[in-house]
Amino acid sequence: MTTKRITTGWRGFSTAKEVSYGTPTGISTAFNFEGPITDVQPNEVQTDENETTGLNEPSIQEVLNWKLDGTHQQRAMPHNMAYFLALVMGKVTTDQPDDVNDPTVYRHFMERDLANITLPSVTLVEYDGIANKRFTGLFGKSVKISGSRGDFVKLEAQFGGMGKEEPNADSKPTVIGESYLRYGDVNFNRGGSLSGSVAGGDLAVVGSPTSFKADLLSFDWTMDNQVKTFYEMGDSSGYVTRAERGDRFQQTLNATLEMQDDSHKSGLVNGTEYVFHIPVTGAVIAGGSGSFNYSCDLIFPKVVYKEAKKDRDGEVLTVNAEFQVLEDTTYGSVIVKVINEQTGYLL
Repeated sequence: MTTKRITTGWRGFSTAKEVSYGTPTGISTAFNFEGPITDVQPNEVQTDENETTGLNEPSIQEVLNWKLDGTHQQRAMPHNMAYFLALVMGKVTTDQPDDVNDPTVYRHFMERDLANITLPSVTLVEYDGIANKRFTGLFGKSVKISGSRGDFVKLEAQFGGMGKEEPNADSKPTVIGESYLRYGDVNFNRGGSLSGSVAGGDLAVVGSPTSFKADLLSFDWTMDNQVKTFYEMGDSSGYVTRAERGDRFQQTLNATLEMQDDSHKSGLVNGTEYVFHIPVTGAVIAGGSGSFNYSCDLIFPKVVYKEAKKDRDGEVLTVNAEFQVLEDTTYGSVIVKVINEQTGYLL
């Protein structure tokens, strides 16, 4: 007997959403990944231990239904951030900012889909070093984007599925050739105001925001749709039959900064509302005018300080800032803008 290795393994997803939940669609993009291998597990298991059977211990076990809880961990790039945020948030608007001079450049706006409670689903195929397995009815649960000095920006996505696993013979799709985003690509802006709109393709942060990129030690943002899964009456498959977002989206936004003055505490005390903008700007997109970069902009229209606690890193004064993300009546609570060369997500 020999040990089996995952060194030749891969993970591929469909960029098109499933027409109906659990109906497989072809995979078209592969992502490198860290962490656990995807696997289905029993959700509800019952024995006859509470019944009087004439035996001292249980004699029968039944798996009533199945579930899939998975994780995708990877260094962040615009493509994987757009993909998993689209799954979690549900709404994508795609256009071309300059289809004449830069015909390969696409701009994608990810927003919370408040019009539809049903989450979009996609198909995953994973080769674990032994066999291909296909997982249908895959939905996004949460995404965490984080970064710290001297490191890459990181992505961690939690996903679920209907719990069905099938043999599959698909080949590995293409891994998109975008560079991973680094700490030097990150800015951290507080203030200014928003103008334009997603529909008009001219959404922008204007005014004179303050940049804290030189002070920023680390940041993290999490978006969670509080997904609920259903095993419907009359369905004997044992698989999830639909997935819906929860009643409310939940977000956390945190940053650790070198302390320069009392502006963070002043914002907390005064309850000041700010626009927060975290642009992560990578390499220039080649082959066109050179006016566009691979990028991901996290835009929070209305944020207040929830905490601004002083701390120390050795002898360096720091501020551990926790923010409350609020909902703006015009722009919502968060908009993510991604620019790359992918034609669309959840088409």
